[in-house]
This record gives sequence, C-alpha cells and structure tokens, in this order.
Amino acid sequence: MRGDADREEDRAVDTRRSEQPSKDTGVAPPTTVFGIKAKLILAFCTLAGLTALASGVAWYVFIEIDRSVSHITIQTIPGMATSLRLAEKSAEIATAAPTLVASTNQQERVLEGARLEERVKELDSLMASLSRLDVAEETITNLAEIERRITAELGVLNDAVEKRLRFKAQREAGLAALSDAHVRFLETSEPLVDDAVFELVISGEEVTAQGNAAITDLVEGGVGTIHQLLAINAEGNLAAGLLVEAAHVADPTLIQPIRERFLATAAAIERSLRQLPDTPEKAGLKKTSESLLILGIGADNLFEVRERELRASAAARVLLRADRERMTSAVKAAHQNLLDILTPMVDDAGFDVVVTSEEVTAESTKAITNLIDVGVNTLHVLLTVRAEGNLAAGVLNEAAGVLDKISLQPLRERFIAAANRMERTLAQLSESADDGTFRRAAEALIAFGRADDGIFEVRRQELLQIAAAQRSLEASRSLATRLGDEVGVLVTAAQRASDAAALRSAGAIANAKLLTMLFTAAGIVGAVMIVLFYVTPRIVRPLENITAAMSDLAAGDTSVDIPGRDRSDEMGRMAQALGVFRDTAIEVQESNLREIRDTRRRLSDAIESITEGFSLYDGDDRLVVCNSRYRELLYPGMEEQFTPGMSFETIARRAAESGYVKDAENRVEEWLRERMARHRQPGGPHIQRRGDGRWILVSERKTDDGGTVAVYSDITELKEREEELDQKSNSLEQLSNQLAKYLSPQVYDSIFTGRQEVKLASQRKKLTIFFSDIAGFTETADRLESEDLTQLLNHYLTEMSRIALAFGATIDKYVGDAIVIFFGDPETRGVKGDALACVEMAIAMRKRMRELKEVWRASGIENPLRCRIGINTGYCTVGNFGSEDRMDYTIIGGGVNLASRLESAATPGEILISYETFAQVRDRIHCEEHGQITVKGIAYPVTTYQVVDSHENLDNVRHLVHVDEPNLKIDLDPQTMSADERSRATAALSQALERLSGFDRSSRSGKPAKNELDRPKKVGSRKS
Repeated sequence: MRGDADREEDRAVDTRRSEQPSKDTGVAPPTTVFGIKAKLILAFCTLAGLTALASGVAWYVFIEIDRSVSHITIQTIPGMATSLRLAEKSAEIATAAPTLVASTNQQERVLEGARLEERVKELDSLMASLSRLDVAEETITNLAEIERRITAELGVLNDAVEKRLRFKAQREAGLAALSDAHVRFLETSEPLVDDAVFELVISGEEVTAQGNAAITDLVEGGVGTIHQLLAINAEGNLAAGLLVEAAHVADPTLIQPIRERFLATAAAIERSLRQLPDTPEKAGLKKTSESLLILGIGADNLFEVRERELRASAAARVLLRADRERMTSAVKAAHQNLLDILTPMVDDAGFDVVVTSEEVTAESTKAITNLIDVGVNTLHVLLTVRAEGNLAAGVLNEAAGVLDKISLQPLRERFIAAANRMERTLAQLSESADDGTFRRAAEALIAFGRADDGIFEVRRQELLQIAAAQRSLEASRSLATRLGDEVGVLVTAAQRASDAAALRSAGAIANAKLLTMLFTAAGIVGAVMIVLFYVTPRIVRPLENITAAMSDLAAGDTSVDIPGRDRSDEMGRMAQALGVFRDTAIEVQESNLREIRDTRRRLSDAIESITEGFSLYDGDDRLVVCNSRYRELLYPGMEEQFTPGMSFETIARRAAESGYVKDAENRVEEWLRERMARHRQPGGPHIQRRGDGRWILVSERKTDDGGTVAVYSDITELKEREEELDQKSNSLEQLSNQLAKYLSPQVYDSIFTGRQEVKLASQRKKLTIFFSDIAGFTETADRLESEDLTQLLNHYLTEMSRIALAFGATIDKYVGDAIVIFFGDPETRGVKGDALACVEMAIAMRKRMRELKEVWRASGIENPLRCRIGINTGYCTVGNFGSEDRMDYTIIGGGVNLASRLESAATPGEILISYETFAQVRDRIHCEEHGQITVKGIAYPVTTYQVVDSHENLDNVRHLVHVDEPNLKIDLDPQTMSADERSRATAALSQALERLSGFDRSSRSGKPAKNELDRPKKVGSRKS
C-alpha cells in the first residue's frame, strides 16, 4: 500500500538533488596569477604616485580578508560539517534504538543490533576526525565520554531485548499449553456435570413419587378414619341437640322441620359408619349410635311423644310429659355413651396418624438427605471446581498480558485462592464420580501458575527486562540529546568565529578607506572609479551575496543558491566551502527522509502482522491502508478488488451484494444505510454475523483528522461457547423454577436474592393470619371420583392462591382443602396495612367462590363448594423450623391457633375475625359483632366480628353513612333501621347541627354562646 508513495518521495529527492550543484571534491580551485590582489596592484599602479600609500593600505586590508576566509574554509566549515554529521549519526542511533526494542524475534534483534553497531563505528570515525580539527580538548573529552556511554547503554539494551524475547517466547508457549489444558479441563468436566444433573433429577423424581405414595396412603387411611369419627361426633351432637330441642319445643308445627333435620343427621351418621374400617370398636360404636338414633326414628319416638303431648288434653299431658322426660334422660345417656366410645377411638386414630406421619416424614427426610448429600453435593463440587478452574485460567491469561509488574501480585493471590478452593473442593469429590481424569486435568491447570517457571514468574521476568530496556532506551536518548547539545555548541562556536573574521575584515576595510582618503586626496577620482567599477561589483557585492547565503543556510534553507562558485579566486574558494556545507545539510535531510520511509515501511509490516483485520479510511471515507487479514476475514475471494482510494460505501455494498453479510440478506439497501450511519458515527463495538456463519467483532473510532480506524476480530468460537453456556444456564433456571413451585414467591425471592439465610432461625412479629377450608368437603368427596375430586380441589386452590398472591400474601401451606396464609413477613405494609390486605383478600375470595358456584354446577357438582374463613392479628413466631436437613418456613403461636379456631367457628360463606383485626380495619371494612365464643386452649371468651363488606362497596349498594374522623364518628345504615331508630337519629343529628351552628355564630361575634353550649337538650326533641 505504501510502495507508490515511497517511490514518489524517492523521485522528489532525486529531483532536488539534480537541481543542486554538485558537491565540491575537496580540492581547491587553481589560483591564477591575476587574482584579486594582483588586479588591485595593477589598477593602483596606473594611478598617480599619490595613490601608492592607499594601494599599500588596500593590500594590507585584503591580506586580513584572506586570512579570515582561509580560517573559515580550513577550520570552521569542516568542523561544522563534521559536527553536523556527528549529530546526524547520533540521531540515527536514537532513532534505531526503539526499533531494536520493538523487535519481535531474535532474528530481527540480531539484524537491528548489527545496524546499530555499524552506526556506532561511524560515530567513532567521526569522533576521530573531529579530534584532528581545532576543537577544544575538553569538548573532545566530553564527546568521547558521551559516545562511550551510548555504546555501553546500547549493549545493555541489546541484552535486555534478548532476554525479553526469550521470556516472551517462553510465555507464549506457556499460554498455548494453558489453552490446551483449559480445553481438556472443560471437556473432562462436561460429561461429569451432565451425569450429576441427570442423577439428581432421576433421584428427585423417585423420592417425590415415594413421598406422594406414602402421603396418599396416610390420607386415605388414618386421616379418613379421623374425619369419619369426627363427623359421627358432630352429627351425634347435632342429633342429640335436635332431640332435646324437640323435647322442649312449644309449637307442634316446628317438630316436623326438626324431625327432617334429625333424619338427615341420622343418614349422615350411617354413611360415616359404613366408611369406617371393620374393627371391634366399630361394632360398639354402631350399637351406641343406634341406641341414640332409635329415640328419634323408633316406633314410639321422642318427636311423636312431644307432638302428642302438645296436642293432648291436660290429663293425658301429665303422662306424656313423664314419657318425654324419661326419653330425654335416655337421649342424654345415649349421647354420653356415644361420646365415651368416640373419644378413645378419635385419640387412637389420631395417635396412629401421628405415628404413621412420623414414619413417612422420617423416610422422606432420609431419602431427601441422601439425595442432597450425594447428588446435589456432587453437582455442587463439579460446578465449583469448573468455575474456579475457569477463574484460574482467566487469571493466568490476564497475568500473561499485564503491563505492570505491581499488578501481578494481586492476580497471583487471586490465582492461589482459586487453586486452593479447587483443591479443597476436589477433595470432597467421591471416587465414584471421577476416575481421576478430572482431578488430573484440574491439577495440570493449577500447575501453570504454581510452577517456578509458571506464567507469573515468566511474565515478571519479561516485565523486568522490558523495564530494563526502557531505562537503557531513555538513557541512550538522553545521551544522544547531550551529544546533540555538544555538537550545537561546536556549531555555534564555529559560527561565532566566522562572524568575528567577517567583523575583522570589515574593520580593516573601514580603516583602509579612511587612510586612503587622507593620503590619496589627489587620486580620489581614480579610487572612486575603482570602487564603482571593480571593487563593488567584483568584491563587495559577491561578499554580501555569500554572507546572505550563509545566513539563509544558518536559518535552515538548503535550497539557497551559492553565488561565485565559478570564480577561481578567494571568493570562489569561500563559495566552494559554503557549497560543501550546503551539500552536507542536504545529505542530512535526505537521510532523514530515508529514515521516515523506513519507519513507514516498518509500520506497514507491523499492521500486516496483526492477527485481527485492520483498515484506515481518510476523512472522505476512502481506503488508505489495510492488511491482508482484513481482506481474508471480511471479503474472501475479493482481495484483488480492494485498492487504496476506494470508498467505504463501495466496499460495503460489494460485500452485501456478494452474500458475505448475513444481516444484509434480502435487505441490502436498508442494511447499507444502517452500516454507513454506524461507520460515520461509531459508538461501542458491535457484532456482525457473516454469511459463512462466523461472528466478527467490529471496533471503529474516529481519528483527529476525521478518518476512521477499524479493527475486526473473529469471535466465532467465543459466541459458540456463549450459546452453549446460555443453554446450560437455561437448564439450571428451569430446574430452579420447578423447585420454586414448592415455596411461596416471597420466601423464594428472599432466599434467592440473599435477603434471608436458609438456616434454623425465627423471630417474633405481629402478623395477620388467615385460615380457610371448604364446608361439607367430606360429603362432596364421597360423591366424586378421585380424578374429579383432584381436579376440583386443584381448581379451588389455584383460584384462591391467585387472589392471595395478588394481595401480596405469604401462602404457608395447603392441608387438604384448608389454606393457611399470613401477612407481614417476609414483606410487610405495617400492621394496619397487613390486616386490611388480608380482610380485602378474604372478601375477594368469597366473591370469587360465588362466581365459581355456577361454573362448578355446570360441570356436574350438585352442591357447590362454600368456604369458611377465620382471621386474627397477633404476635407469632415466624421462621424456619425443622432440622438442619429438612426445614419448613412457617408460623407458630397462640395467634395462629386463634385464627384456626375462628375458622372452625365460622359458618359456610362467613368471614369471622377477632377484635384485634377488627380494630385495624374498621375504618375501611364494615363488620357486625358476632358475639363472644369460647375456644379450646384460650381461657377467656373471644370477641368476634363478621365481615360484611368494604364501606366503598356497601355505599354503592346500600345508602350507608360512614364517617371516621378524630372528633367525629358516624356509622348509619338507614335500610336496617326502624322508624323509631331513624327518628332518634334525626333528633341527635339536629342537636349536633344546632351546637355546631352556635359555635359558628360565637366565633363570628367573638363571644362564646354559653346558653347554647351548656343547655342540655333531650335526644327526642326537634326544632322547626
């Protein structure tokens, strides 16, 4: 690319050289008999004798001029020429030293060292020539000392470069071996990781299947038995209560509804008895139940006795009353017998369920523990070792390219830490998971950083030699600068000597003129004629021209023409000497131009040696230079079509139309516009997909002159590795998402984001707890097949869970058809906000259950599901409970038990809350007091409230008046108020209005209205 430009510069130099006069051969031109002195004597002899003395003075003047010119031509100018050549050689040595430092191999180093040695020899020769001239001994000594030190520093530099290249070759070989070892390490770890993941998934599926089977057996066995016994207990209590209620009813028309309810209860008891397993206790329970039920369905049952008693006469009523009281006592006795038999049966069934559940839990815990200890631990070990191996390889590669020795130590420490972790983790890997191949591959990778000749040490030695070379280079540059300064001093001294000689000549001429005017007054006309016609045009004017040429040369203009070189007199010799000086300066310029061409050629070679594609475009977007890698990488087959001067748009269009760019397929013009915009305003690096499947990283930037420099790197292998890593990351993410379904989203996020540690720990917090279950679920379950029941239950739980998550709830667990939810952990809105969100969630669930009723009825469910809900706000202990191997994130405490009891006490479709919850939500939720209930485990009665709906929703349906201010509280429901209640409310509001008006009047007048404020008023009074 640079050959044409170099040839043009050579032709320009040759042209300038041909235009200049040829150099003096160093032989002085022959002098003639009729020189300047002879001509002047001959001219003066023709004058009168009066001019003899003036002629003698003139002769003396020109003797002085000849002496000055001879000193300049013999001593000053050769000294200046030698000094300039000395400076030139010094500059060449300073210029060639960086080339030696930049050597990429030993062959280049030896070649550049030989060139430097030749220049040093030439420098010695010039020093010897300079010592033979009239130069001060001290200056010669200083120059010789500088030359000796330059030679010594160049020797040190050559030695440092030789060592640096040797360490560089050793480092590159080590990097190549490291790359191979890293590839073997990754290839060895890949099948081990795949096998570990596969074994973990298979083992997890087996453990899950076994646990599900055990839980299903437990539910179908022990839990079902408990459910049936509890159902018999509840129905028996209801049957006894109905019999007692019938025995004391005062209206005979109410007996039949009670009888129907009793018959339904009896049928439910019989169904529950049939579903119990056949045991000796079942026979006793059946007999006791029949003894209770016979009192209501027998031939002479309690209903008929009470009905006859109410319809009989007063005399017969006494006998029937006695029968009724006897049967009532029998009901109580039969009921007590039923309870006495049911209580131990329920306890035994509960004990069996606990024992069985403990066995199931122990087996599941053991299986999961084994799964974690073996499968997960193996996978963790393999992934940890592979991650640390990648880190170690990355640190080694980074250390191989570090530019500062100080930065090596942190990298070495990082590598040692990674290697130690690899070794500790490898010690945990079982022999069954690895036959030793993976371990050996890891140890081979570690050896590249720990060996005495490892990458860290090699790079450190290489950096030391680079630093030594830089120091020597700086020293040689400094010495070359000193040498140039000394040479400058010599040239300045020669210039001063030349100027002094010229001044002496001018002084002699002035004195001669004065003496001539005094002693040759008579021959003034002749003298004037000589001056005008000979001295001025042949001596003074040429001397001025030569002096002007010398000034121009001193100013650096080597193209100046030297006048008088064709003369054979003293002026001619002066002009010849000045011509020699000018030709020497021209040679220095040409040498500098050759150095520039050599530097450009070396730069072109350096660009060509880059492994990435390189191109440079000028400010007009035309190609200036590029390497062959640029053509081969981006435009294979089109190399010959690229020439300097082509525009970037033309090159890009040819590539797109030839199918070399994947993104340009079927959209050449659109892609070309996008590419030109990015080329003209380059941002960060971007990736380009090529037609042959390769990926190219394009890095462009603007130069100061408006051009564009671009580097193109082939990153195909990196992209393939990145895609492979993405696939594995997606697999791990899918596994993580599957495991996340077993946790509440808040708990899952807090664990995986690191806000919460997975350890046995708990804390006390004020939470709002929610319990719900399905009323009559047992009866519904009896009527449905297991598949339909499963689908129905999953549908119900899914709908409720979706609502819970929408309100930000933490779902604790599902227990059959029951749901346990709490608000306030791990995220909280505050106690009031948590309680309000929980109650609003319960209202939304109740509304959704009403909407699902029609859906379930349409799907064949005769009795749609209805849920009952209990909510309590109080302090609980929340956290991880269990063992180190198996734990559960849940809540415990009295507040949880109270919420469970409230749910049991609620009727189907009802939301029952405690006073603590009511106090937090009453300003937003309309509740009705439900009364006090006594619950098991709490010694005092619990005040409960039934949730109606939010005030906002009720205001849209019913004309409620609800105001809750610090000094004003109004809660009215006109639709449910009687006329008398509305009248009293009107009177109270009127009284309040009058008092408020009195305050307003007193505030306007400035006097308090005591009579209005202090006078009591009757609630029922009204004013017109």
